[in-house]
Amino acid sequence: MIVTHKDDIADLTTLNRIIETLNQAVDVREVLKTALADVVALMGLESGWIFMVDEQAQAAGEGVVYRLAAHHNLPPALSADNQELWNRSCDCQQMCTAGELEKAYNEVRCSRQIESQDFRNELAVHASVPLKSGERTLGILNIASPNWDAFTPQKLALLTNIGNQMGNSLERAHLYELLRERRVQEQAALLELSNQLLGRLVMDDIISYLMNVVPGLLQVDACALMLPGEKNDFLEFRVSKGWRNDPVSVKRRIPLNESSSPGTVMLTQEPLLVINAEQHERESQVPEWMLEEGFQGHMFIPLVGKGKSVGVISISTREPRWWTNDEIRFMRLMVNQIALAIETARLHEQELERQRMEQELTVGRKIQESLLPLKPPEVDGMDFATAYLPARQVSGDFFDFIDLPGDPERIGVVIADVVDKGVPAALFMALSRTMIRTLSLGGRGPAAVLSKANEFILRDSRASLFLSAIYVELDIHSGRVCYANAGHNRPIWLRKNTGQCQELSEAGSMLAFMDYQSYEEQEMWMEPGDILVMYTDGLTEAMNSQGDFFGEERLSRVIENIGSVSEQAMLDGILEALEDFSGEAPLPDDLTLIVVKRP
Repeated sequence: MIVTHKDDIADLTTLNRIIETLNQAVDVREVLKTALADVVALMGLESGWIFMVDEQAQAAGEGVVYRLAAHHNLPPALSADNQELWNRSCDCQQMCTAGELEKAYNEVRCSRQIESQDFRNELAVHASVPLKSGERTLGILNIASPNWDAFTPQKLALLTNIGNQMGNSLERAHLYELLRERRVQEQAALLELSNQLLGRLVMDDIISYLMNVVPGLLQVDACALMLPGEKNDFLEFRVSKGWRNDPVSVKRRIPLNESSSPGTVMLTQEPLLVINAEQHERESQVPEWMLEEGFQGHMFIPLVGKGKSVGVISISTREPRWWTNDEIRFMRLMVNQIALAIETARLHEQELERQRMEQELTVGRKIQESLLPLKPPEVDGMDFATAYLPARQVSGDFFDFIDLPGDPERIGVVIADVVDKGVPAALFMALSRTMIRTLSLGGRGPAAVLSKANEFILRDSRASLFLSAIYVELDIHSGRVCYANAGHNRPIWLRKNTGQCQELSEAGSMLAFMDYQSYEEQEMWMEPGDILVMYTDGLTEAMNSQGDFFGEERLSRVIENIGSVSEQAMLDGILEALEDFSGEAPLPDDLTLIVVKRP
């Protein structure tokens, strides 16, 4: 089952309602106020307004003039009745006219608002979204806020989508007015196309639907959709209709460069019309298989989503075809809708894949945690406390407690860290943990266990990964500690009689780093009250906001300051000191901590 965050569902629901409202309206200007109220609520803010270009003033030679077309919850000082205020030009209008609002959204400090002390601190900035269709500016959508913090990347992305949809809907409404008498059937088909695309989120479903309706809608003989290949150097036919030899089934490709008409369209984001196919194709390097189709009229139209070319649609006829300006405009509007639908489907597929991966990682984490001890051993003579904090869903750290054969008073303790993160480290961790545990049950000492584990891991693993590890044998009765270190952080020994810390010696390289590695076996004796702290570098390499590391010296001072307390109190004290040091900074690496105390 796929789980979606409630906020994401609410945002998508509101976005779909806004788009549906715009697409169902014949006169989009009449529903701008309703749509604007939904947009403001979607952004979590309170006020907004929409300017529209006065086409009559522009036709009369007055230049680009903006009129307030819709508003929502304006403060008294910005009352819509204040015509003197709203008839004045402002920064966002000037920037839009000058072509400086090139991005889909722009955070603008509002000149109209900061002129008044009454609300300077309430609505100081706004996000300005140019409402455009192709290169033609239709208006500006403004959403106001006291500061820029309200405009999160997620909200701005939604606002971008709304601006695109609103511009397309305004242009569609304008086109409907122009073609109402001549193109009633085409307009109905375009509305049906918009509604159908809104209800389809699967890429294959979208393109299959398009190829079934586009030829009839445009009265052409053939059409095809081409999308970039994996290496982005060729356009590949994804689906076609009306071709004598299906280019999809034979896996035709067209260079994604200026040597081909579709490649040129993809790069320039400008449509290409071919009326005299024979003359055009003599001037271009057209493959023989294309000539065999007998096409005379072509139109190649780029699919552009958020300023990026995502594909090309080809429309072809086997008779010469002269395209009128209204037809070209109609087709570009149609393709804008298609591009948005394809981009939405692509993002939907990415989200589904992300959720699938997240679910798999959650399962992986549960499996990984099942390989770790549920709780420390409870024995007379040694007390244990542990902490295991993965930096990601799955971890490259592991630890283990092993009941050694032959002597019930001997316990093996392992702590290790794979030099990597994520899924590869987790899989390597499982292999290494199994090797070390199996070898320790064969009666070998710490040095022999690590040496043999190094040999077996190198033999069985094809990954270029390695890990640091410490293997410790504890004699519960005598307090003897026998250990071998394979390139791991040196454990810290707090001696009760001195109150000071001592780092255990380090020897040997990491496991799986080189062949025939031998390790030195060391020993020490814990007296009653002594504490041994073992850890991975996720602890000492944690950083604060200034970029300083927690470090070994700081860890030793923390342990000495805590003193000879219980094993759990020592572990809690170390983690509390780490939290005080790092603040809100996330852990850069997995962290594992084992505290052993001889009572």
